[in-house]
Amino acid sequence: LTADKANAQAAALYKMNLTKVADSSPFALELLISDDCFVLDNGLCGKIYIWKGRKANEKERQAALQVAEGFISRMQYAPNTQVEILPQGHESPIFKQFFKDWK
Repeated sequence: LTADKANAQAAALYKMNLTKVADSSPFALELLISDDCFVLDNGLCGKIYIWKGRKANEKERQAALQVAEGFISRMQYAPNTQVEILPQGHESPIFKQFFKDWK
């Protein structure tokens, strides 16, 4: 279960309002702010990650899946693109590999 280098470099990081935060991984961990939710776009490799900061407002947290589905459509990714929702503190090992300083 590793994101190979080509997959990792194909990723981009967005805030939930779809403002691009970083163009390619590895990302700096400090980009993930607890007050926000983020979309990690690895859609070219078949997956979108939604990271929910623990201090993000409830409305934003509840809209995460809807934002992901809209993002997949907007980027013209395959309809079967997977979405993984990760609350802060419960990140998967694959998600962590997109960040250069995650320990």
